[in-house]
Amino acid sequence: MRDTARVQKLITFSPQLYQVVLTKARQLGLSFGEYMRHLAVIDVKEEIERLPMVDDASDKRIGQSLKDLEEGRYTEVDPSDDKALNKALGIQ
Repeated sequence: MRDTARVQKLITFSPQLYQVVLTKARQLGLSFGEYMRHLAVIDVKEEIERLPMVDDASDKRIGQSLKDLEEGRYTEVDPSDDKALNKALGIQ
């Protein structure tokens, strides 16, 4: 399960710097907070790329699923067909 906790921090800007950053964020169609997160991600990009995105068990299941797909072991189900979808998922 993914951790959905958030950390909130108060930061102080000079009025001039705030206006420049806010203008840049708006030009990009972002809120001030989204732009600041974007800048933080850019700054730590290499570190983030090395973080695992899924746990080992999920990684193993994904790998097996890709292998099964390559070897033709899959079932196509129309997702709008609730009865067939439930049957494929083992839901009664």
